[in-house]
Amino acid sequence: MPDNVKNENAVNTKKTPKMADFSTRVSLVELIMILMLVGLVFVFYFGMKQLQIDKANEAIAQEKFENIIPTFKNIIEAMETYRKADEFGDYPAFLEELNLGDINTNDFKFEYSADTYTITAITQPAFGKAGIKVIYNLSDKSFTVEDPIPDKKPTIKDEWLPQD
Repeated sequence: MPDNVKNENAVNTKKTPKMADFSTRVSLVELIMILMLVGLVFVFYFGMKQLQIDKANEAIAQEKFENIIPTFKNIIEAMETYRKADEFGDYPAFLEELNLGDINTNDFKFEYSADTYTITAITQPAFGKAGIKVIYNLSDKSFTVEDPIPDKKPTIKDEWLPQD
């Protein structure tokens, strides 16, 4: 056989992949799609878990706040009774004049300002965040909330305030 004649068997020595090999391969695009789906599942799963934790913490804070509303109402009623009985129609100068006993709790401390006629409940560290003020104005008969750091949880929402 001359050298310029090609052997057909020698030309086809390269093996071509069979169709079964193509079906088991995963392309880069498919791999990225799978990773994106797994990532979405993790984002939603952990996001929902964190949402449940935040809701539970908010419920605890709301329960702690709702526990002091009767104390607030007792102080307000005692203030109004004192004012009606006072010969000058004034509110007391101090909360101690009302003889309500120990009104402070681990979560809240009550203060009264005779100058502005406001009763203030200030959160303590046991509440979860110290320094939130719930203020009741005796003149306006209205509640307000002052939170020095409103972005930090827990906080007191306006919806939780009594609507009298």
